[in-house]
Amino acid sequence: MKQLIRPICFGMLTAALLQPVLAQPAGTAGGGRGQRMQGGGINYAPQPAVYSVILVDPRARTVRLRAADGRTGIVNVGESVYDLSKLKAGDWIQVDFIAPDATGAPLRAASIWPAK
Repeated sequence: MKQLIRPICFGMLTAALLQPVLAQPAGTAGGGRGQRMQGGGINYAPQPAVYSVILVDPRARTVRLRAADGRTGIVNVGESVYDLSKLKAGDWIQVDFIAPDATGAPLRAASIWPAK
């Protein structure tokens, strides 16, 4: 019986340890952070950086941002991420993004804080 239990326990432990690695979609090693996706606009460069606020839409919970190189894009902001009533056009903010799972997926903010 012991000869049967040990391999089963070892297999279960190995599967539990490898599960996070095997569960990642292809091409997202490291959770997709720091990788650039093909395309244009800031939607395809989810790098944490400082952006200028162009427009805030509190109803849709979106913010239109401009990057330092002039690219613009719309970012979805969850209610728990930031209080959009504190933002206005012309503000400078730092944004850390949740990398989109697929091309064309809406870009979402993981965190937002005022730039200093």
